[in-house]
Amino acid sequence: MLAEKELIAKVRKLSHIKPGKDWVVLTKKGILGEEPSFAFFPYFKPALAGFFVVFMLFGVLGFAKNSLPGDPLYIIKKVAHLSQAILTPEAEKSAYQLKLANERLEDMANASAKNLAPTINEFQANITEAAREISKIDATTSSPTVIKGIVQGAQKIKENKQKAELLGVVTGGTEELDNALKKIAGNLIDDLQERTLTAEKQDILVKMKELFGEGKYSEVLELYLTNQ
Repeated sequence: MLAEKELIAKVRKLSHIKPGKDWVVLTKKGILGEEPSFAFFPYFKPALAGFFVVFMLFGVLGFAKNSLPGDPLYIIKKVAHLSQAILTPEAEKSAYQLKLANERLEDMANASAKNLAPTINEFQANITEAAREISKIDATTSSPTVIKGIVQGAQKIKENKQKAELLGVVTGGTEELDNALKKIAGNLIDDLQERTLTAEKQDILVKMKELFGEGKYSEVLELYLTNQ
């Protein structure tokens, strides 16, 4: 399988790819049975060539959509994921990576023995990337929507991980994600401690610190959000 950096580089080059003349002719022959005559409409040639290229690309993507890690077409699906990750706004990248990690957990319920190990590896790669993106967030200045997306994604990870483990699938740990959540939860607690709070807010802060001490970092964030 190609390394992720190589895939990203290839995705960025996609917009510059132009189909070769021989490839276009062969593709049209394969679909239509013969090369049509453009004697009266020569200006249709470039447009139809582009149409056939797009048609073929969408066809391949359609087949790859339901592929699992380990399948030959999964590399196409991963390129699509990487493309989307590049286009996703910076503040939403962590939630997007958590979404991909949850999709891989859901795949584990249907993965064959051949696909299981690659699916677990992809899950761990998404967790690592999500943790990296979360660690870059300043929770004290981020919008509640950003924090909410992280909380929802993290909680779903926990639920789907438990479901996978009930099926006997060992998914590996989520220590990197936990550490990233710990960081932003700690930042929020530190920020609140420096403020002048009402008695009600003080009680909330005490509860947040209790949850933090128990390692329930997503619950800390959820409590913070519900009291904004």
